[in-house]
Amino acid sequence: TETTGLDPEKDVILSIGAVAVENNTIVVKDSFEALIFQEKFTPEVALKSGVLKGIPDEKHSESEAIEAFVTYLGNAILVGHRIHFDIAMINSALERLHCGKLKNEALDIEVMFKKWKQIPEEKQYSLDELSASFKISKSERHTASGDAFIISLLFQRLKQRLGL
Repeated sequence: TETTGLDPEKDVILSIGAVAVENNTIVVKDSFEALIFQEKFTPEVALKSGVLKGIPDEKHSESEAIEAFVTYLGNAILVGHRIHFDIAMINSALERLHCGKLKNEALDIEVMFKKWKQIPEEKQYSLDELSASFKISKSERHTASGDAFIISLLFQRLKQRLGL
């Protein structure tokens, strides 16, 4: 997710992006992207989140985007960088829509990286730092779909390193 900030109670989702990983293969053609229409949208937020890059022609209401994402997701395992934040943001949106919470399992690539390197849990790594450690290009950073693709590459490499 790309969001207006880091507080799930006050901030909202600007865009959601996902890419499928099936049988150890990134399936780019099986991807999801939704830009959520915002009535209160400042240039600062747009520049920070990068949603101005390659804006899809179609913007969705929050309810349309969340419903489409939950349908796309099904019972798949969520993988992300600090994924519990994304889940909290999605759950806040679901709460506003008077729906239940996500029940999908989730894996965090930062946790996987620390386990592989045997690094203490309190140490934090940005997505940029994780990408750099595997020499993964960050050209599409700060777009939900670009971050999803980078995360899928990191997930593939970490799964291999951890023998999963």
